Amino acid sequence: MHRITRRLLGFVAISTASFGAIACTPYATFPSDSGSAVLTPGVYPVPQLMGKALGETYARTMGDLTPAVDADGQSVQPPLIFALPAGINGRDWRQVGLLTEVDSAREVTMADLDAGLPVWEIKQVRVRSSRAEVDVVYPSSGDLYQLATLVYQSEPFRAYELDVFQRWLIPVDPPACTNPAELARIAAENEAAEAAATASENEAAGEPEIEAAADPTASD
Repeated sequence: MHRITRRLLGFVAISTASFGAIACTPYATFPSDSGSAVLTPGVYPVPQLMGKALGETYARTMGDLTPAVDADGQSVQPPLIFALPAGINGRDWRQVGLLTEVDSAREVTMADLDAGLPVWEIKQVRVRSSRAEVDVVYPSSGDLYQLATLVYQSEPFRAYELDVFQRWLIPVDPPACTNPAELARIAAENEAAEAAATASENEAAGEPEIEAAADPTASD
């Protein structure tokens, strides 16, 4: 009897210690917090969590916006224009767009930001064992942007499912464009503009030399 009791007490002690270790395990994050383990943005469950969080936040917050009106005077829902943190490649951007399961989802461009179109932005993903959290910046009324945190839970060998959707009524900075395809396009345009400007300067600098060479002939 005493032996069984000791085994039970030992099992309880081990279970408690294991639970405490899990509870005290720090989150792994993307983008990284100082001192935290870094999640890989293209590896499960990060793309899946970002896609789910964007789709869920879009569905819950697009009704806060003043609806656009088409040429026929009909109300039109805004598309899900999304932004992701820096450091994510183009393939993973496309994957996240598909994982939102929103037909209108597309990657943000500089033209979207210049036009003031509403954008939904992933700020951070945090994962610790069976719990995950995603911070999403969403457009509110006017030019205001606010933050929401989505909490997900998972069972062993099962996908993360939404547990809590929490809005924080705190203004935050508007989304930025870190879309690698867009940044590459802008860099190419800037490079082409600089090359054209250099060619123009070289051409202008060469004109006086041609005129100077022609002067002696003119004096004859």
